[in-house]
Amino acid sequence: MMAEFYKLLLVIYCGSIIVSGEGYYGKQITNGKIRTLAHRVTGTVYAASNKRLYIVGFSYDGTAPDAFAWMGSSDRPSSAGDIIAVNGSSGVLGSFSNDVVRLDLPDGKTLSDYKWLSIWCRRFTANFGDLIFPAQIDTPAPVSLGQLETRAHKVRADDVIVLNHRQIKLVNLDYDGNGPDAYYWGGSGGTPNSNGFALADESRSGSTGKLPGQALNGKTVTVTVPANRGDVFSIGYVGLWCVQFTQDFGHVDIPPMSELNVPPFDGESAVPIAPTKDTYTPPVTRDNCEVLIDDTYQVRWSVTATDIEVSLSARIFPGTYMAFGLSGSETSTLMIGSDVTVAWLAETGIKTNAVDYYLSAYQQCVVSSGSGACTDEGSTPAGTNDVIVGESSNENGIITISYTKPLSTSDTNTDKVIATDKDVFVSWSIGPINPNGLAAKHRQQPSSDVKINFGRATSECPAFTVGDKENLKKWEIPKAGKEGKTEFQLDMGQAGGPRGYEGITGQPGWGIAWYVDGFIIPEITLKRNVTYTFTVNGGSDETIQASYHPFYITNDEEGGYFQKTPEEQQGLVIYAGPVNGSLCEYQSMGAYNPDDFETFEKYRDTSLNRVCDSPEEPATVTWTPDADTPDLVYYHCYTHKWLGWKINIVDDYTDASLPSTTISMVTLIASMLIAIIMM
Repeated sequence: MMAEFYKLLLVIYCGSIIVSGEGYYGKQITNGKIRTLAHRVTGTVYAASNKRLYIVGFSYDGTAPDAFAWMGSSDRPSSAGDIIAVNGSSGVLGSFSNDVVRLDLPDGKTLSDYKWLSIWCRRFTANFGDLIFPAQIDTPAPVSLGQLETRAHKVRADDVIVLNHRQIKLVNLDYDGNGPDAYYWGGSGGTPNSNGFALADESRSGSTGKLPGQALNGKTVTVTVPANRGDVFSIGYVGLWCVQFTQDFGHVDIPPMSELNVPPFDGESAVPIAPTKDTYTPPVTRDNCEVLIDDTYQVRWSVTATDIEVSLSARIFPGTYMAFGLSGSETSTLMIGSDVTVAWLAETGIKTNAVDYYLSAYQQCVVSSGSGACTDEGSTPAGTNDVIVGESSNENGIITISYTKPLSTSDTNTDKVIATDKDVFVSWSIGPINPNGLAAKHRQQPSSDVKINFGRATSECPAFTVGDKENLKKWEIPKAGKEGKTEFQLDMGQAGGPRGYEGITGQPGWGIAWYVDGFIIPEITLKRNVTYTFTVNGGSDETIQASYHPFYITNDEEGGYFQKTPEEQQGLVIYAGPVNGSLCEYQSMGAYNPDDFETFEKYRDTSLNRVCDSPEEPATVTWTPDADTPDLVYYHCYTHKWLGWKINIVDDYTDASLPSTTISMVTLIASMLIAIIMM
């Protein structure tokens, strides 16, 4: 705000400390150039606050015996004044040459207590340079941007205040803590997007990491724009953002620089980063290591005369594969044509697998033709499985699988020669294993080219971070569907973290999930040639994507058909929907942590409340699975990935927990065992 001042004269004394500024020093004072009188004194004065000034381009030859920065309240510079600390020192000034210096006023004084500021030699009562300030100075001050409005996960704040040119305060911030990958976020433009970046949270030692899964109830948080990302003038918004699912949980716009007269960041309130997380290093010894996904996926290897010994480590669940190998192209990372090893720990957590694969096409393996992502032995033309599986471990949420493969094999159909004397392009991915034991479509893959020199000098990877959540037991959710039940109610609800969606599916849900008849993502079992009705409350406001979840049934494991490219949509089938209806959501009633509840029922009944839009207007969709419907399909959200789960299609409810094909296989095996016993 504008402040009333007497005429201010700046008198600069001698000092010896130089401050290197960041390029923003506050508001330049009108006619703010220092008048040169002696000793080559020059500079331009900026008001940083009512307690601090900066002089930019400050020069002084340093030859006077008793020169100081000097301020007083008389009409013109005189011996009646105060020494002003320059860069924290009140000593005699040394020489300066086009430097930036900081002037801090004495305790108990503000700019309104002075009329002038000058370079003054106390011994000879000489004025070497001065500046007369206008009667009014537009002093920088924090700027309020108003409330942060709710978009998802109960995110709101009473006020958002730009404290200075790098820090923003969120006053009385609320957040339910259920977002899976939430960050304090900023970026250019007026709409949050994945091109933004994480802001440092001073309450967490300056961390730019994702927010912990804990509710914030009226907490005041200060976030800082990292130095390598610029300042508040270079971003157009601030808020909370889910990286995994590209969702805006709530934000406010930041006005342009011309409307923000804020103080410069002084660096004194920034807390240094001091991570305190526990760490874990896989129990394998290899010569080299490469990070494929930060804190998620690593590859270690050693090379012998004839083989390469590889250990893959990832933050995954049993039943999820890690794929790694040579790219299909010598000039880029290309999935098609890749020669990879697919390694996974069975869902039982007992059997370890590592199998040679060849990727002839961008699709799951078509067994009848041997095309797609097939094992070497199942490809056309067929190759051989040259991978020897080794030891495995599953500790602290990190699965590690080791295997050995020859550098060069006799399999010319599906294997490539692994060079050790140069950089080579590699392919990798993470995804689910199908019930038939073959790799399904990947969930994660490289976003850019990846090169590795397998013969390089020794290298290491950072340890994985771990925490108590890695050992939490997932909730056991009763299956939905039985003889005579033909209607299902679907609402949205909290994802439940490692015990809930993440533990059940092996995927990091984005904080909400489908609730079926009041239970989080149960497996549903439906019978062929029976008509079923689904009553859906997924949200009807398309302008708020975080609360808009059309329901549909598909053969796609991950859902989110709307997000997919035309190429990704190829081969996907929509059996029913999409329909949405008004929104009903099981919302958190307080600062409850789902990790603290051994069962879902206790979590739901203690901490959740079903809240619906008014009026409640659900949508309905009917569907009749038939003989052409696969044994396994999925219910999902049309606009977002990973909100739903499995639908098993059976011919009979004899064993509703198993698809009909599995029942047939179990029956066949049982018959064979009986026959053997009877022999």
